[in-house]
Amino acid sequence: MEQIDFVQRVDAYVQAAANDPARFDRHVLGMALLAGLWVWGGLLLGLALLAWSVLSYVYQGFYGLQIFGFFAGVALLISVLRLTRSDWVDPEGIAVPAAECPRLFEALERIRQKVRGPHISQLVITEDYGLRIAQQMRLGGLLPARYHLLLGLPLAMAIDRPRLVAMIAQEYSHLRRRQGWLQAAVYRARRRLQGLHDRLADARQMTRLGWANERFMRWYLPRWWAASFVVARQDEAVADRMAARWVSKPLMGEALSEVAVRGRWFREQFWTMHWLRARELASPMGPFSLMAGVMNHRMDVNWVYQGWKQEYHAPAGYQDTPPSLRERLRGLDVSPGLTPMSSSNSLAWLGKRSERWIELLDQRWCVRHGHDWLAYRKILSASAARVAALMPREPYLDADQLVELGWQLQSTALQHHDAPLPIYQRALELEPANARALAACASLHMGMDWEAQLQYLAQAFAQLPAMGAAWCRLAMGVLDVLEDEDFDEASVRQLRSDWREREVLARTQLQALRDERLAHGSLLGARACTTLPHPLWASELAALQIHLHHCPRLRRAWLLARPLRSLAGAYALVLVLDRPGVHYQDNKRLELQWRGYLERELLLCKLMPLWITHVDALGPTGLRQLAAMPWGLVHDRAEQPAGARSGAAPIGT
Repeated sequence: MEQIDFVQRVDAYVQAAANDPARFDRHVLGMALLAGLWVWGGLLLGLALLAWSVLSYVYQGFYGLQIFGFFAGVALLISVLRLTRSDWVDPEGIAVPAAECPRLFEALERIRQKVRGPHISQLVITEDYGLRIAQQMRLGGLLPARYHLLLGLPLAMAIDRPRLVAMIAQEYSHLRRRQGWLQAAVYRARRRLQGLHDRLADARQMTRLGWANERFMRWYLPRWWAASFVVARQDEAVADRMAARWVSKPLMGEALSEVAVRGRWFREQFWTMHWLRARELASPMGPFSLMAGVMNHRMDVNWVYQGWKQEYHAPAGYQDTPPSLRERLRGLDVSPGLTPMSSSNSLAWLGKRSERWIELLDQRWCVRHGHDWLAYRKILSASAARVAALMPREPYLDADQLVELGWQLQSTALQHHDAPLPIYQRALELEPANARALAACASLHMGMDWEAQLQYLAQAFAQLPAMGAAWCRLAMGVLDVLEDEDFDEASVRQLRSDWREREVLARTQLQALRDERLAHGSLLGARACTTLPHPLWASELAALQIHLHHCPRLRRAWLLARPLRSLAGAYALVLVLDRPGVHYQDNKRLELQWRGYLERELLLCKLMPLWITHVDALGPTGLRQLAAMPWGLVHDRAEQPAGARSGAAPIGT
């Protein structure tokens, strides 16, 4: 629900910023000043109450009102201190002193002098594919802040030094003090308040702030977070242009394009390749030693071109502040186009001990994902056995079995991503109304056969309306590519018009689904929720239960189908997790992890929207409702062997 509200607020603020930028800037500045007045006003009021109670006791003697003033002042100070306490956590990674990599720190100093920004206190090598500067506030801002450069080892392996310098200059530009100071200040404030936002998203943490602070933050924080998101996205464009002044526009555009393409390859190709090694290796193997050898040499030219087109046409999301690649290149006034990838990396900048950093990160990764590796090895083994059982009987399989065969080949990368297409098409020939086969065909990327893909997408939009927004997004991506390929403009224009009409309908349906979930919750009661309209295959259920078994502190899990009142005949897939005593933010992280896993592994998630919730969020009647639905229970820790061990879900790559 929080994400739905956030998206709606962001869209409203984007419109307001486009209509009247000056008024929007004043609004954001006013919100920032309001927060400062609230915090400092509460602090001064608490100190004033304490001073009054103590001084009145000293000069006038004791009377009852002093007790009220004293405890009210103490409570107010405690509430403000809880609200403003630092949420800083030391970044996970390897701290590298300046003496180990002097050339990198020399480059940082040159960039700092151009930006006129603060010094970098520490370099930390992390496991992430990315680069950012973290600001550590000390004593609530009374002492000078410290700045930490978090450099992802995969990024240093992916791009050469000039492009890495361009990305560091872009990140450093957010620390500027002069041009566009409001946007830069809001960007930095948003980064600093990330911990506060995550902490107060938990209602239990919110209630500890005191009555007044709780009411204020419930009203203020969602509005500030959405408004600051819009400003931070604007600041990304400003930082791009400022960095381009120092390193040149073409180099900045090349760096942004390559980082985006390699990031897609990293997510879609590298991690798949690495996890598939669990077929041969019983013990986990760290990814970074492998990454160092393949990052600059294993990218297929055709895949790079397709990946760049997908990144260029991909819309900006709501998960992070950077704009889309298309918007960033347009802001730099750089003509779009794929440039050669880096032929070298930046590992030499990390000093002579860079191999030691790779070894240490590999060891940490293996410790954290050891149980994940074993679980995924079991899933791959079971999938290979199922394919071996179905493949010899392929000419005699029915439609549902053909779809299962194609999905097993696709989801475990036993064949090329597009290879199962003929299998799905045969299933549709046998059973034209087969929803699984239609969803699988529509979601496949079929390269040059765009007519067939748009036809499948149109059929899926009509037959599976609950996923209409996903089908529209895929179709618009195909049409964006067609425009760049110089296809017939009139036909593309007509197709785009048709899909825009569908997109309007899909947005209306999506808003209706959001309103329904907000009004009625994830469950409608034991009588309303039913078994799945498209039951899981035995192979899917076995893989799901393996992951559930390895989920930390999971007691029970239910998988249900909830009928949608706003779409007759449609259902939502509801996964309910019972993890007692787990922090709210841990549950949220697990929720994102499981969404990524289920949307990749279960074909059912392409047929109906996926809702993930927790027993705690269902209210006092949640357990009673679930107890009346025994058919939905897919995991119960009490029935597992006593010696079973748990780890993290194996999709946390």
